[in-house]
Amino acid sequence: MIWVEEVMTQIPVCLSEADSCLEALHRLIEADSSGWPVVDKTGKFMGIVTLETLAGRVIGKDRSAGELSCLEAVERNPVVMKPSLRLGEAWAYQFDLAVVIEEDGQIVGVLSRADLAGALYHEAEFQIKELEGVLSSAHNGIVVINSDGMITSFNGAAEQFTRVSRERAVGRHVLDVLVPLGLMETLETGKSEYSQKFRVGRGTYIMNRDPVIQDGRITGAVGVFQDISEIESVSQELATVKELNSELDSIIQSSSDGLIVTDSAGIVLRVNQTFERMCLGNAQDLIGRGIQEIEEVIYAHSLVDMVLQSGQPVTIMENKHNHSMLVTGSPVFDEEGKPLRVVINLRDMTSLNQLRQELIDAKCLSEKYHQELSELRNRQGNGEMICTGPEMERVFELIRRVAKVDSTVLLFGESGVGKEGIGKLLHTQSNRAKGPFIKINCGAIPENLLESELFGYESGAFTGARREGKIGMFELAHNGTLLLDEIGDFPLNLQPKLLRVLQERELVPVGGTKPRQVNVRIIAATNQNLEEMIKAGQFREDLFFRLNVVPIVIPPLRQRRGDIIPLLYHFRDEFSKKYNFQREFSPEVIEAFLEYDWPGNVRELENMVERLMVVSAGELIQVSQLPMPFQRSTSKLGGVSVNSLMPLKEAINEVERQLIEKAMEKYGSTYKVAAALGVNQSTIVRRMARFRRADAESLVRY
Repeated sequence: MIWVEEVMTQIPVCLSEADSCLEALHRLIEADSSGWPVVDKTGKFMGIVTLETLAGRVIGKDRSAGELSCLEAVERNPVVMKPSLRLGEAWAYQFDLAVVIEEDGQIVGVLSRADLAGALYHEAEFQIKELEGVLSSAHNGIVVINSDGMITSFNGAAEQFTRVSRERAVGRHVLDVLVPLGLMETLETGKSEYSQKFRVGRGTYIMNRDPVIQDGRITGAVGVFQDISEIESVSQELATVKELNSELDSIIQSSSDGLIVTDSAGIVLRVNQTFERMCLGNAQDLIGRGIQEIEEVIYAHSLVDMVLQSGQPVTIMENKHNHSMLVTGSPVFDEEGKPLRVVINLRDMTSLNQLRQELIDAKCLSEKYHQELSELRNRQGNGEMICTGPEMERVFELIRRVAKVDSTVLLFGESGVGKEGIGKLLHTQSNRAKGPFIKINCGAIPENLLESELFGYESGAFTGARREGKIGMFELAHNGTLLLDEIGDFPLNLQPKLLRVLQERELVPVGGTKPRQVNVRIIAATNQNLEEMIKAGQFREDLFFRLNVVPIVIPPLRQRRGDIIPLLYHFRDEFSKKYNFQREFSPEVIEAFLEYDWPGNVRELENMVERLMVVSAGELIQVSQLPMPFQRSTSKLGGVSVNSLMPLKEAINEVERQLIEKAMEKYGSTYKVAAALGVNQSTIVRRMARFRRADAESLVRY
């Protein structure tokens, strides 16, 4: 697109009434312009003078006319246009010479019709070349003829299809160059025709024909053709896809599990017959609707959100219509790794073991644990940290001693073990408790942003920086505590700068030159082996020594199983307040929690409690609602010999009785028996009490 300002003759200074006609004529000749604007003494625009009017005055009979003011030769009321006007719009005006004036009234140039015509010609010439480039790059063959049937355009694809060069084709009649393509008929009828097949030799082509119409009359025709073999290939691929889709549909419909497929927005795309029977719904009523809209017939309608958030398969238990359903959601990703579909699988896991007495026992056990938990909370003064065993008590004793000094602390522990909570506890029990406590995850921030986040930056330090600069985390934590979580992921090139803060208690912001003093206590945390990283050249040894002034090792949850039950009920109470509903755990669930190894530690325990409380339909959470790893941990059996037939429940009780009795004979204490049998001490105590009640009831019957 070209504008008037790009073509006009620029006017630096206008003529005034003080300029004579002869001076004005010289001005036009020097500027090679056919005209010039004239203003009066006040600067008001009066009109334009042209070569023709000035020459008439200067070359006239009166020789003194050349000394006349140029105002005498002014053509008043000339055409005026803006510099932002497009050339096509400017051509619509009738003028030989126009004045170009800005919105504010400033005269910036003059435009002659000859200059305008030349610019329009160049623009049209460029558009023609541009069109020829588009035609040449097209994959389809394109032939254009004029009203006489002469070929005017013949692109490269047409050359390949017809094996006729462009030089030979252009300028000749279409019937002299190509077999009849129907373009002459299009000239006569003026009708467009599409998908017309024709054969040339062994090739089969499809052609679209359209007339070229200008001012209501046919001035040419365009033919676009393509080798039909490509379409046949696409048709074959489409048939293959349809066949695969049919096979997939057969597999889905024949599954004994209920299946439903949604897109990433939760819109139902496919439902099998088994799902219809389970949910008492009709597929036609479900497909196309959002899964949140059909909550009354969809098990685990929130599962789609859980799957999309985690990016991994998620399994939960749902209880509806007196059925216990195992529901699994699995994500399907596209080639770029973005979630495309969610496949939900429903399996009926209905159980008949929800007896009234079991609920009463669970409530009694819950009350007992409530009482024990209250007593534990009264004994410990560790804020929100829950601990009962000697393992964590040693950790808290060390924290109480270290918190009162400013020594740098390095926390070691597995992921989810509670390093952030320990760091916060160190801060709250220190003399810096009234100052800020700031945590930053070194592994979660990109390396190119971590430096500016930690140390801040000065104004103009880099492109996109705030004009006023930014204060870093170290300065924000002034007079407080800064927790550097995942210190093992701290970039190697930034470690010297961190070492300087630890040694000198000063830092230099990004883009800065002057150091700034900071008063911050540093606590670092990691789940990696930093000594191995030092050997591999991934972590500086001097930085490690500066951080490892006071190392604190936090044991994993599997090494402090006495904390599992207090943590279980602590999190249950938190989520009960948060979601405003009550849930209880069956004894089997508690046993499963005690038996499980908890690779994710306290964080995994917290997430599992929330998950069970959210997805459970009833007040009592059963072991069948636990994920398979938990159920497997409760079903490990040793080698047992069976000498006679008996009811299964009676056999299980008898095996438990014999194992516990033999272990008591050997070890003499419930603590050692629990360790030998691989269960918690409370489990042994409950089993022995149950056996004693059974023996007493048997004596009463006799």
